[in-house]
Amino acid sequence: MHISLLRRYFFVLAIPMILLSDILLAQTVELNIHCWDGYSRPYVEGFKALVKKKHNIDVVLNITNVSDPDEFWQLARAERVDLISPAHNIPKSIKWPFIKHEVAIPVDLKNIPNYKYVIPFLQKNAFVTKKGVVYGVPYTMGPYGLAYNADKVEEPTSWKILWKPEAKGKYTISRDYPDANIFTSALMLGARYVDLYDSNKLFSHLGEEKLQSALLILAENAYSLWTGTADPDEFDQLHYAATWGYAVAVANKKGQNWKMARPEEGTTMWVDHWVMTYALAKSPLKKRLAEEWINYGLGIELQTGVIRNWGVSPVVVNLGDNITAAEKDTFATGDDGYWSSLSLWENMDRITTDINTRAWKKATRNLKDERSRYIKTDILNAK
Repeated sequence: MHISLLRRYFFVLAIPMILLSDILLAQTVELNIHCWDGYSRPYVEGFKALVKKKHNIDVVLNITNVSDPDEFWQLARAERVDLISPAHNIPKSIKWPFIKHEVAIPVDLKNIPNYKYVIPFLQKNAFVTKKGVVYGVPYTMGPYGLAYNADKVEEPTSWKILWKPEAKGKYTISRDYPDANIFTSALMLGARYVDLYDSNKLFSHLGEEKLQSALLILAENAYSLWTGTADPDEFDQLHYAATWGYAVAVANKKGQNWKMARPEEGTTMWVDHWVMTYALAKSPLKKRLAEEWINYGLGIELQTGVIRNWGVSPVVVNLGDNITAAEKDTFATGDDGYWSSLSLWENMDRITTDINTRAWKKATRNLKDERSRYIKTDILNAK
């Protein structure tokens, strides 16, 4: 064989051999994850062991926690993070157009075998899918729900309970998610899901003054307004709470008996997803390990942990006997009918967002701290 052909032949053979040696000789790969607190750190060692056994790779997870959703966009655009955990309505939002601007990259579902266990209404949902291509995989979800202390009160059937005199000073609501309080007030007054995310539709259906009055009462008659998540240390003094669910789980671990109600008017909800950024586009190996992490998150261990560690709902249907009957009931585990009956937060235009912000500031302007002052107005009897 001619010497030049021999060299070329050797070079062609050497490429796969070099790649194979990289796999056989354990290498180290770093993944940068920016997510909500608790979504990653408790599970690092388990994931490292899985990757080592399956791929003979030492993976290092550099984890930082988000405090403002805008961080997802800024860090992803700068290619400083590989994986993020935004809510369902972020990837296609006007403010953070991850999918439109290709800051998010598609997920290869062949590498996510646990995806088949995702609750049906979340599979390939429109919020994270474009032309049949999936850009995000759900990890956990929850309502801005109505919780009640079953040892003190009966299960409420309506959000109206928070506006009744007997609930005054006996409930807590969010301070830093004003949209959620506006949605709740609107539902209580009879708004349809389709109207919630457009101020023109909402005011046309309910009237701006009536909605503002309801929001004022909700804020000022609350025992407290929480930031981030409800405070479980307050729950022994309360009858009701508007909550993601975390505080319910903590309070129950302390021996209380809190449950989630299902108001007849409906409830709004969120779903956090794992989304891969274009920082992975040039590294097939890192992308593959990121998909391994996403699949790991849908496993029984982590989905059970979603309930027991964070008090929110899992997104899979196959937990079976790994959870108790009480957990299944409280967190509506695998109940596709229930979850599909709720309203996933939709993206709102800037006008609606600004109006909601002003309405909440107006409703809370007389509150001097996180404790509210109680007022006597009864919106249920107002004309």
